[in-house]
Amino acid sequence: MADYLVEVVNPKTNEEQHVTVSVTELQLARAKRTPDWRAAIQDLARPLIPKGFMPLGCRVAALQ
Repeated sequence: MADYLVEVVNPKTNEEQHVTVSVTELQLARAKRTPDWRAAIQDLARPLIPKGFMPLGCRVAALQ
């Protein structure tokens, strides 16, 4: 398992938050096979993103 930090923003208020998503090795391998693996990680984080927020660009970072 690997943890990734996804930055999200509320477009109405410009409030920024962070969402942490745990990704299995299989999910990570599938994400790395896509043209934009950061967008694939953001798709995995969508159920965790608060209502009214959306991913901010491709701001995805691995947590150590």
